[in-house]
Amino acid sequence: MSLSFFEAVLLDALVRGGGREAVILADVEGVRAGLSEQGARRVGRDYELEPISVAAGVFHPKLSALVADDECHLLVGSGNLTFNGWGGNLEVFEHLHPGFAADAIDDAAGFFELLALADNVRHGAANHCELVANDLRKSTLGRSRNGDIRLFHSLDGAISGKIANAVDSLGGATRLIAAAPFWDNGKAISRLCETVGLDHVFIHAHSCGTVQGKIGSNWPSQTSVEVRAVELDVLKEEKPRKLHAKAFEIICRRGRLLVSGSPNASTAALGAGRNVEACVARMQRDRMVGWTYVPSSPPQPMDPVDDADDGSAPIGILRAALEGDHISGQVLAPAMTGVASVYQVTAEGPRKLDDVELAADGSFTASAPGLEVQSWKGGRLVVRVEASDGSVAEGFVSLAAFTEMTRRAGPLGPRLLAILAGTETPADVAAMMSWFHEDPRRMAQAAMPIGGGGAGVRAASEDQTVAVSDLGLVRASVLGANRPGAGGAGWVRFMGYVFAALREKRGPLEQVGAIRNADSEDEGDVITEEVQAVDRAVDHSLAVFEQFLDKMLSPGLVELHAFRALDLTQYICERLQPDQQRAKGWLQRLLDALTRIEIPDDRRELVSAVVLTLLGTRIDENDLRAARSRLVGLEADLKGDCPSPELARGFHSVLNQNATFPELWDRVRGIRTYREQARSYLDALAAGLPSDGYAELALAAKDEFATMADAFRSERSRKKIEVMKQWSEACPKCHRTLPKIEVGKLRSTAVATARNCCGHVLIWPEEAEHG
Repeated sequence: MSLSFFEAVLLDALVRGGGREAVILADVEGVRAGLSEQGARRVGRDYELEPISVAAGVFHPKLSALVADDECHLLVGSGNLTFNGWGGNLEVFEHLHPGFAADAIDDAAGFFELLALADNVRHGAANHCELVANDLRKSTLGRSRNGDIRLFHSLDGAISGKIANAVDSLGGATRLIAAAPFWDNGKAISRLCETVGLDHVFIHAHSCGTVQGKIGSNWPSQTSVEVRAVELDVLKEEKPRKLHAKAFEIICRRGRLLVSGSPNASTAALGAGRNVEACVARMQRDRMVGWTYVPSSPPQPMDPVDDADDGSAPIGILRAALEGDHISGQVLAPAMTGVASVYQVTAEGPRKLDDVELAADGSFTASAPGLEVQSWKGGRLVVRVEASDGSVAEGFVSLAAFTEMTRRAGPLGPRLLAILAGTETPADVAAMMSWFHEDPRRMAQAAMPIGGGGAGVRAASEDQTVAVSDLGLVRASVLGANRPGAGGAGWVRFMGYVFAALREKRGPLEQVGAIRNADSEDEGDVITEEVQAVDRAVDHSLAVFEQFLDKMLSPGLVELHAFRALDLTQYICERLQPDQQRAKGWLQRLLDALTRIEIPDDRRELVSAVVLTLLGTRIDENDLRAARSRLVGLEADLKGDCPSPELARGFHSVLNQNATFPELWDRVRGIRTYREQARSYLDALAAGLPSDGYAELALAAKDEFATMADAFRSERSRKKIEVMKQWSEACPKCHRTLPKIEVGKLRSTAVATARNCCGHVLIWPEEAEHG
C-alpha cells in the first residue's frame, strides 16, 4: 500500500468527482509501510485508514466500493493500492454494478458484514463495515439476479471449496489454466486439481516475469499433478509488464468458470482460516471456448525478497482517534497490556503526551491538550505507544471531527483549513465572508474563548442540531455517522479554532504585499497583471466583508455577533490592509454597536484598547471626552493599568496613531466627561452646596446654567430641572419631541432645554443612550 499514491492520484480524483468520504481498510503490514511515507500528509483528516490484523494470515483483498444513495460500483482485482498496482504491473480488475451483478454485490455486502464480526481479525472498523454493507444491499433492491456472477471470499470458508462447487454445478472440469505471481510448493494447485477431478494443470509462464514477493515462489515446484507451462494470449502485451494478476479459467462440461481477484495459488490464499481474500467468479454456462495459448517453459526460480533484518521485532500497529483533548486508541498487533507511555511522533522526535494503562484488548485513552488545533492546521498525526516491557506500536490518528466539518462547511472546508494554517488568499477570505453572510448563525457555532482569550455568546441551541435540508448533502454512510466526533461538539470546537486563528498575529497576506510593491519596474507587465488580479480579489473581499458587517451589527444580531465582528474586522485590517478612512469607519461603527450591549468582564480590556485606538487617530478635547465617555460606559477601570495595544493590533496595522497608549490613557484619565460633571452637579444639588466639579459643563451649557446655578438658592429654579430616568428625544414632563438642536445638546453635553413646551432644563447623566 502507498498512501502517497492514494493522496496524489485517487483521493484528488474522488474529490473532483464529488466524493465526500473515503476509508481504507488495510493489513497491518500495509499500515506499517504507510507510516514510513513522510509524503502521506492527509491521512486521518481527508480520509480514514483502518488497520486490520488477521490472526493466522494477512488481510489481502483488493476491493473498492464506490457507493452513493441506492447506487454503487465495485472493483475487485489483484492490484495493490500503489503506483505499480494501478498501472505499473500487469493486473486484472473486475468492475461490477448492481445492474448486471446484483448477486456479487450482495456477496460483497456479506463479506463486510462478516468482517465486522469475524473472530480471527482485530480492527476498529466494525461500524464502517456495517455501513458499507447496508449501502451495498440498498443498491441491489429490485435488481434481477441469475447467479452467474458471484464474489467469493474466505471469511466463510475456503475459496477452493467454492470454486469446486461452482465447477460441479457446471458438470465437472475438463481443463484448468492458472496465472499467478506467487505459489506455494505446489500443494494448493494440486489439491484444487484433485478436487475438480483433473490430473494436470496449465500454468501461465509470463514472458516479462512476475513481481517479486516476500514469501512464496514464482512457480509450483512440487506438485502431485502434471504441470504444463504455457503462455496465454490474453496476457500478452506490446510493452510487457511484470505479472501480478491472479486468474483461473476452468473449462467445464457445461460451461466455463473464470475466477480473478486477490488469491494467489497458495494454501494461505485458497484454503480456510488463513488470509482474508476476495475474488469474482463468472459462470458462463454452455460456453466451451476458453483462453488460447502457446507452449512455453517454466521461468527461472526466483527467491523471495530478503528484507534487511536487524533482529529487532517489527513495530506494532495501533489505531487512534483524537477528539478534543483526548486520544482514544487500541493496539491491534502485537498484544500489549499494562502501563505504557503515549508519544506524538514528530519530525523533531517523539513528544510525550501521557502515561496510560493498556486494557486487556490493548485499548487506551490519553490526554493530549492542544493537539486537536495543531492537527487542523495540516500535516500527518502519528502516535506511538511504548509499553513497560519495551514493546512499541505506532499508528495514524484520525481527527474525529473532520467529517463533521466537511459536512457542515461543504466546499468552504478547504478555505477554512487554509485560514487555520495561515495560507489563505483574498479569494478564501471573500468566500468565508460570503458563507457567514448567508447564515450568520454559523458564527455563533464557534466555541469561545479559544486559546488567546476573549469571550462571547454561548452557541445557540440550534447549533447543536442538523437541519433536515442538510441531510441530503452527505449520506450518513461509510464514515460520517461512525466517527466519535460526528456530533455538534467537534464542529463548535473547529469554528472556535477558526476564530482563534483570526486573532493570531500574521501580518498582511503575501498577495497584499505584492500590491504594496506594485511600483517596482523590475517586475514587468506579467507581475503587474498578477497584482491587478489580486487587487480585484482584495476589493471583492472588502466589499463582501462590508455587507457582512452591516448584517452583524444590525439590531437583531448585534448582541450575538458584536465581538466576532470585532475579531473579523481586525483580521480584515491586518490581512487585507484597507485604507485608513475605511478602517476608521468600521472602527467607529463597531464602537457605536458595543455601547449598546453589555460588555463581559474578560472583553473589557479589548474594548478599552479599541477605544484608545480610535482616539489615537485624532486627539482633541471632544475626542478625549468621547473616549472617556465610552470607557466609563463600559465600566473600565480608569485607575488601573493601561490596556495592551496588542489587543488592537489589527487596527494599528492600518490606522496611524498620534500618541502611545500610555500617553492616551493618562490624558483620558485627566479629563472629565460632561455627564460625569452632570452627575457631580446633581450630587452637589442634592447636598445643597455648589462645588467646582462641573466648571467645564457650566461653560458648555451656559444657556441652561443660569437656572442650574440658581437652583441652589431657589426652589422655583430647582423645580425647573428635570433629571431624565431613561433616554428619550422627548420632554419627560410634556412628552413633546424636542427640537433637533436640543437633542444634539443632550447627547453632547448632557444638558438641554425643552424649548417647545415647558422650558425646563433637562439633564441626562448616563454615559450611554441605553442607560
